[in-house]
Amino acid sequence: MRVAILVTFFVSYVGITARRLRWLPVGRPAMALIGATVCVALGAWAGPPFLGVDDALKAVELHTLSLLLGMMVVAAGLGEAGFFAWATGWLSGRVRSRSALLWAVTLGCGLLSAALVNDAVCLLATPLVVQLARTARAQVKPFLFAVAMGSNAGSALTLAGNPQNMLVGKLSGLSYRGYLGDVALPVLAALVLTAGLLHLFFRKALAEEAPATEAAAASSIDRPLLVACVVGLVGAVGANLLGAPLALSALAAGTLTLIVAGLRAEKLLAMVDWSVLLFFAGLFVLVAALQRTDYPQAWVVATESVLGHGSLVLTAVLAVGSQIVSNVPLILLLEPWIRSFPDPGHAWTVTALVSTLAGNLTLLGSVANIIVLERAKERLGFFEYAKIGVPITVASTGVALALLELLR
Repeated sequence: MRVAILVTFFVSYVGITARRLRWLPVGRPAMALIGATVCVALGAWAGPPFLGVDDALKAVELHTLSLLLGMMVVAAGLGEAGFFAWATGWLSGRVRSRSALLWAVTLGCGLLSAALVNDAVCLLATPLVVQLARTARAQVKPFLFAVAMGSNAGSALTLAGNPQNMLVGKLSGLSYRGYLGDVALPVLAALVLTAGLLHLFFRKALAEEAPATEAAAASSIDRPLLVACVVGLVGAVGANLLGAPLALSALAAGTLTLIVAGLRAEKLLAMVDWSVLLFFAGLFVLVAALQRTDYPQAWVVATESVLGHGSLVLTAVLAVGSQIVSNVPLILLLEPWIRSFPDPGHAWTVTALVSTLAGNLTLLGSVANIIVLERAKERLGFFEYAKIGVPITVASTGVALALLELLR
């Protein structure tokens, strides 16, 4: 039975990593759910110590899912209230230089992602940024990189900025305030460096004229809904800094948003990416089923003897592994090894920082990258992206880790 569960786990991860398989073209969330269901069925049939139905339900980490849900609702509320449209219009009217616009988009998406969720920011901001670039008669591609890479880098600032950091926060026990204090300067430096390198790499493209496009009509602002979202978001961040449970703060902010939205609450809920929540739930069950086989414990012993516990080794494993199996599944797999470090708190901080910045390495390194391209309906080759992503990721991660060690 241990071998059957291991094979199921392996096949599921191949399906998740490959995004879509010809022999089972169901996508990542469905693949995670299928694998989890098979593992639970095998465990229920074999009995203890394997994972049964009750244990599978307990393995689903509701804290992380609730945090993600709450932030997605607030982000949807900001979009419905017209915040993103207003912000792009404001930038269009005040920032005349294309270079300055690139900096503003990169830094703005990064800081927004730190408070919200990077995937949600990319989903809502991308079409507006595309319109903003066309109105400025600029090439669109540099601004797509700005949205994706800025959102990825900036989301490393908090434990609520992206799904993997939410997971790290729950697994590690790191406090929101403590993590923010440790990584604030490293992440801000990485974000500024990302913007600077994007400016350097795209300086010729920014100078090129694109066909003129009419500016989008100004959208109205729903002030009550916007105020509710801002109050909820600020309140959630303040509560997190004071030590409140992250999930509770996020759900409270989301609840306030839904109440003020009134009849549009269903529309906001429809904007939530429920497939991401399903994906997470399936992963939790898959990893819990694997842990019952005792294979992970054996792997930890082998990993310790071969790799040791160095920060550079952890960084390399996270950076490369995130491109292969994605950052969230990788963190779940590496949890036992990370816990075995002499200073697990620092190891978890490095994990959150590196796994997030590594999302900029390749096109497949982050879901946010795919969201931006799909929303913009642009084609971008793997190697075309890597020519920009590799140097930016190496430089920004190196600077962030150097500052993290210096300030330790």
